[in-house]
Amino acid sequence: MNSSPAFRFPPFWFHPFLFHPFRFPPFLLVPRIDIGTGFSTIHPQLSNIRINVGGVDFVGTLNSSSLTEKLLGILPYETIGETWGKEVYFPTDLNVDDPALVSEVKVGDIAYWPDGPDICLFFGPTPKSTNDVPVVASPVMVIGSFQFGPEDFDRIERRRNGILVNVGPAQ
Repeated sequence: MNSSPAFRFPPFWFHPFLFHPFRFPPFLLVPRIDIGTGFSTIHPQLSNIRINVGGVDFVGTLNSSSLTEKLLGILPYETIGETWGKEVYFPTDLNVDDPALVSEVKVGDIAYWPDGPDICLFFGPTPKSTNDVPVVASPVMVIGSFQFGPEDFDRIERRRNGILVNVGPAQ
């Protein structure tokens, strides 16, 4: 005869209401972004912003720094931007006393260029690039990243006087 009982208790982590096959586990239902503040609920040191460049919307995630706090403090704002290769840059009134400058950036980075001062969005190679990696004109401070599709840069509406840019908190 079989000595094991006919009924076995499920593993200690199993709960029929939490992991029902027709329900999502509760950790997937927790909001990732606080609607009121635009801050990430998973990474409290990160905050999300909405950037509309020439009629195309992007969501950016900013790192935690004194510069990003200043940027969040002036939102929303509207300005006129320009392109340099596959980089969009637009002016800002922000200044940083001692920025941590780097010479290398990646596609999808948001950076602060103190020589402008400008905010830069890197979609691809710049005129100084020798391959698909963007090369900056002079050192920048990377303050975050943004998500975009492969054809988003080409969809940006360019006007004779520049590109209309709106920056605001994530909705």
